Amino acid sequence: MRAELMQVDSARLVSTAERGRERVARASATLRAVGEEVRATASTVVGLSGMSERIGVFAQTIARIARQTHLLALNAAIEAARAEEHGEGFAVVADEVRTLAAEAGKSAREVAELVSDLRTGIEAAGRAMQSGEAKVRDIGAVAAEADGALQELHQGVQLMGELVNATAEVSRSQANRLAELARSLQQVASISTASSDSANNTAAATEAQITSMGELTATSQQLAQLAERLRGGIARFSVLQREQTTVEHQVRPAAD
Repeated sequence: MRAELMQVDSARLVSTAERGRERVARASATLRAVGEEVRATASTVVGLSGMSERIGVFAQTIARIARQTHLLALNAAIEAARAEEHGEGFAVVADEVRTLAAEAGKSAREVAELVSDLRTGIEAAGRAMQSGEAKVRDIGAVAAEADGALQELHQGVQLMGELVNATAEVSRSQANRLAELARSLQQVASISTASSDSANNTAAATEAQITSMGELTATSQQLAQLAERLRGGIARFSVLQREQTTVEHQVRPAAD
């Protein structure tokens, strides 16, 4: 019974270890997928950083062009002043060009500031992505170790289950052998009981024989005593006969 309970417990442990290993394997797969997504996002962020750098260069180019345009507009205004009334129209155009150059320069500076802020944010995002990727790798390594540990545990539980099954089989075999031994002992007990009865009968017969032998011995002793008495009587009879013969011999001469 205990062996069967051990088999049930072993099967439960194997099932629990298998479920735990499967869950850790799924978690590891999810972490690997998250790691891939984080790396892909990090690559995208790095690409955005490169694009922001190019935008910054473009903004610098616009700012430089705006400065040059402003200088050209300033030179045009100077030349228009020198031309006096003939350069009034040219002066108006130069003033508009200078205004546009100023606005372009202002926009270029704003773009440069936005690009700088964007690059700062992208760099921070890149560092966060790298940190997240490192953490995902660490968690993945821990999950892999846990998966390996659970796999070893699963193998150990399986081995224990096999040992329990083998032990249960041996226990059942021993139980069968013990049952056979019990039956054999019962048979031996039955035989012993029969032998005991036979021995009791034999002892009774032996006691009867001993009693008979005792009676025979007593009878023999009585016969021996009778024989001894007969021998004594015969001896006395012989003595009397010899004495009678002697007397007869003595009497005959006297009669003659």
